Amino acid sequence: MTAPFLRALARAASPVICLLALAAAAPLACAAGDASPVAPLQVAPNRHHLQQPDGTPFLWLGDTAWGMVQYLKREEVDAYLDQRKQLGFTVIQTVAHWYPHGGGLKSGPANLPNAYGFRPFAGSDDAPDTARPLVVPGGTPDAPNDYWDHADYIVRAVRQRGMVLGLLPVWARAYLAASSEGSRRLYDATTAASFGAFLGQRYREQPHIVWILGGDTRPFSQGYDKNQRPSRFDARPLVRAMAEGIGRGVTGRPLAWNRPDPAWDRLLMTYHPDGDAPYSSSVSLHDDAWLDANGVEVWRQLEQVHAAMLADYQRDTPAKPSLFLEGSYEYGSYRHECGWVTPVMVRRQLYHSFFGGGAGHTYGAGPVWAMRGQGGDYNCGYTWQQALHFPGAAQASGVAKGILQAHAWWRWVPHGALIDGVGEGESLKTAVLDDTGARALVYFSNRSATLVRNVLSGAAAATWVDPRDGREVKAAPFAKDETRAQLPPAGWEDALLVLQRQP
Repeated sequence: MTAPFLRALARAASPVICLLALAAAAPLACAAGDASPVAPLQVAPNRHHLQQPDGTPFLWLGDTAWGMVQYLKREEVDAYLDQRKQLGFTVIQTVAHWYPHGGGLKSGPANLPNAYGFRPFAGSDDAPDTARPLVVPGGTPDAPNDYWDHADYIVRAVRQRGMVLGLLPVWARAYLAASSEGSRRLYDATTAASFGAFLGQRYREQPHIVWILGGDTRPFSQGYDKNQRPSRFDARPLVRAMAEGIGRGVTGRPLAWNRPDPAWDRLLMTYHPDGDAPYSSSVSLHDDAWLDANGVEVWRQLEQVHAAMLADYQRDTPAKPSLFLEGSYEYGSYRHECGWVTPVMVRRQLYHSFFGGGAGHTYGAGPVWAMRGQGGDYNCGYTWQQALHFPGAAQASGVAKGILQAHAWWRWVPHGALIDGVGEGESLKTAVLDDTGARALVYFSNRSATLVRNVLSGAAAATWVDPRDGREVKAAPFAKDETRAQLPPAGWEDALLVLQRQP
């Protein structure tokens, strides 16, 4: 590996100390040795990436741990977070009120006790009273009396490792849209707002939280059902009520979903949509005042990632960052054989996200996201602990982090004029030009040739970078205005070509 790549990795791994002691009244305290990102995160002035308050670009490299709050004990939480931190992930995504599914086990019930036997709400196992979170006085994160004490432990544990927590209040597909098998709607606008306020107030002093509304569901759809009957679904009133509740809980002020207010800047919010087909929150929520960044999900349509991200990047009324929040899971089958989603498919999703102008990308492993089950057919024979070591995880975190930071990803602007013959599907080529005009990059999704133009204002050095390990190989330099065919080195599955203008 080259020196710039190693320096980028070293910067990525450097510890960040806790900057602010929390108010004594906050449910969680900032203990000695806590580490937290310089947060809360903000939208950068260019409106296309996130940054820390000092202006440092924030690289969103997420992992999906949807079932963590529901299923893991404290020692399992620590082991999982330590491993993900070591690999280089910067964001962990999980759900406060999860709909238990996946892992090959029966789905539900809706008020299932966590690993310590505590339910999230008053009521029975399958009949939660979502207006009454079950809080029992006297507990602590280390000695929990209730479900929320253990949630506090997870919130604190993520912060101690200097990571961001992408927190979904509720899995909307099950409890707002009732579109999961055996699920039903458990929230109305009033309870959505009150639960949002409960979480917002509880975690108002936790600057490392990014609020992710939704949960695998479109907030609005209008079309036809499977019997070709007109069908209309609109969960936007519930989503907006929850956003207003979180905002009120965090800020102590009444906020309206459709009214800009400086108080909204005290928290960062996005939305996790349905990915049965490529979909972004920009379709139906883009103009909402609470929505700081759009969220995109693509299920198994891997070839659509770049197009979905580029469509969001090109929205300019107003421009907002776009986060790729869920895609095809490594070693997932997706109605194919186990292992259909290979590491190269994982890498394609990541680089297509950033080359489409994305502000961040979230990885996932098939057996990990539900965090339950003991292998078997559904998990392709792996436990979630074993799946933590899938090769794509390290390539989508530490290796990608070094590459992206070494080449100033936050300066990238999608620039298709760099290539002639973009291809499609597994042969797609994508390109970016940085906003200084000094560097250009082309991503080759596989080993196939295309014409590359030197659009820089002078001669350019050329370097191949292997996304599997960051290895670099010099290529023949480009003369000013030169166009020529380029083919990645032999044996590479995918590749990055970097052009750097010479003095």
